[in-house]
Amino acid sequence: MNAHYSHSRLAALLCPAVLLVAAPQAPPTSAPTAYDEETYQGEAPERYAMVRALEGEVQIRKGDLDERLSRGTPIAEGDVVESRGRGVLQLGDGTRVAFGGATRFTVGALFTDRKGEKQVLLRLDYGRLHILLGGQSDARFRVDTPSGTATCFNKGAFTVEAERDRLVRLKVQSGRVAFANERDETRVSAGERLTVYSPQDGLDRVRSYNTYDGDDFDRWSERAMQVKRGESWDRVPAELRYYADELDGHGRWVHSDEFGWVWQPAGVAEDWRPYYQGRWAPYSGGMTWVSEEPWAYVAYHHGRWHWGVGLGWCWIPGIHYSPAWVAWNNTPGYYGWAPLGYYNTPCHWGYGAWGGGYAWNVVSINFINYPRIHTRVYSDVHIIRTFNGGRDGRPWNGGDRSLQAPWQRSPLIVSSREFRNPTEITTAFRRDVHRERMGAYERQAQTTTGRVVLRRELTPPSGGGQAPQGGGSVRRPFEERRPASAPERFVPRERPIEPQPRGEERRPDVVPRERSMEPKPRVEERRPDVVPRERSMEPKPRVEERRPDVVPRERPMEPKPRVEERRPDLVPRERQMEPKPRMEERRPDVVPRERPMEFRPRVEPERRPDPPAKVERENRPAPKPEPPREKPREEKRSTAVHGWR
Repeated sequence: MNAHYSHSRLAALLCPAVLLVAAPQAPPTSAPTAYDEETYQGEAPERYAMVRALEGEVQIRKGDLDERLSRGTPIAEGDVVESRGRGVLQLGDGTRVAFGGATRFTVGALFTDRKGEKQVLLRLDYGRLHILLGGQSDARFRVDTPSGTATCFNKGAFTVEAERDRLVRLKVQSGRVAFANERDETRVSAGERLTVYSPQDGLDRVRSYNTYDGDDFDRWSERAMQVKRGESWDRVPAELRYYADELDGHGRWVHSDEFGWVWQPAGVAEDWRPYYQGRWAPYSGGMTWVSEEPWAYVAYHHGRWHWGVGLGWCWIPGIHYSPAWVAWNNTPGYYGWAPLGYYNTPCHWGYGAWGGGYAWNVVSINFINYPRIHTRVYSDVHIIRTFNGGRDGRPWNGGDRSLQAPWQRSPLIVSSREFRNPTEITTAFRRDVHRERMGAYERQAQTTTGRVVLRRELTPPSGGGQAPQGGGSVRRPFEERRPASAPERFVPRERPIEPQPRGEERRPDVVPRERSMEPKPRVEERRPDVVPRERSMEPKPRVEERRPDVVPRERPMEPKPRVEERRPDLVPRERQMEPKPRMEERRPDVVPRERPMEFRPRVEPERRPDPPAKVERENRPAPKPEPPREKPREEKRSTAVHGWR
């Protein structure tokens, strides 16, 4: 008891001192600083889908907003698509979803983690969906219908069609798809179809069908879902590869010494700038830029922009998603936004009234919700220079105005009511309101859809004060160039690398064989056409064992035939013994060792035509009969030779 009491008293005495020491270090919660805004890094790219193709009239419902779907509209979890035309959605892992006319479906989940595995969920009310899973996908793709659930775990392609009376048809073009309802569960393989009439219906109507039997929608979707791998495939981070194929046909890639590979749009006007041709939409994550430009999705929601003399406008690829990578500012009667550059500050532009200043797009306060907003952007030099001066149009003169940047670099969250009444948007620019709304969005996204706003850790500015005007005391890249390693890390990434390991796998199998065959092919090359030599090699290991150190087999092979032709009398028996292995190699099927002597008599039958004359000469002198004493041996050899022949 005493010990507990003494510790409690000690803690009570130390607490005020600890609070006094820690208090100056804690940043205020009510007044955010530029340091707080700089931590914003966006969201994961796979949590949003892109519209790849679109034909006809298609509506999309985002929260309480109901509007027309366009190519530049990002698709998020909870969005409802209702189509009278047809279109194709592109997911980050390469999966493509085509939808036909008279179709309504909801995006339930995009790569959420459910029980340790990623899942994509679509809820099909009625209509038709054609799904082609990406080669790099490791997620479970699931389609819920009124009569059951279709699930595909591996790479494949299938079509789900639901009628308003709950009739469901499933066709599998490749892979295997599991279908389950309240009563039964089955698996449908490639080339099979399943028909289900209700949630309690039996799943026994599995029939085969001809995969060539398709209608106009099937043929259109196959063409629209094709992915073209051009130069952009290797220039952008691997997470963006399936979004970037439109860049190849509408611009070019240029290498910059400062930023690496950057992309320049083609066919733009002289007064064009990023976030110029399009409109703003008040989606839940912030004011979202929607443009009809074919490359708009990837270039306006990922990466940064830069303008340089002699280079013009160029896009710097980046991984993370944001509704718009812009800086926001307002002055009495005007709103404005400018594209963010590599160091998270507004881009400078040297054109016209913007010469040498920030590239602000300035509109009247009443036209922030205008659909073709570029027709309302000011180019008056007086308005532009006043807006560039800073907050309230007054440049800082060393007074008591805040040193932090007058603009804000994280998404501007505006309610639909404020967007319909632009004069009320000014409230969203208040930093305390902005910080409160961002916190509420992060909490809601985390609890409802699992989306997380990514933030990076930064050390606070020296001195514990606010960062100087311009965005901080340290020039930090927008992603600290972490994307440079992303293409190697991402295993779409892996597709260009796949052919290399295959070749490497073959090499290890081939090389050891060559090494093991090294001594044999050399001999085979020297004796190309002599087939029986291999047979003669079988019994010869005995001879090879006797001559273990005789390295040059080549030497006996080369001179032996020549020496045998040259040596007429076979005088040295020792030399005759040397070529035996050579003759053994030439003997195909002769196993016994005695036969090496059989090869010598071949020279004697060639001499016999000459000896008759020589024999007469040899009979005259007496000393020459001595060599014939050895002839009995030679006669035995000759008999053996004749028998061998």
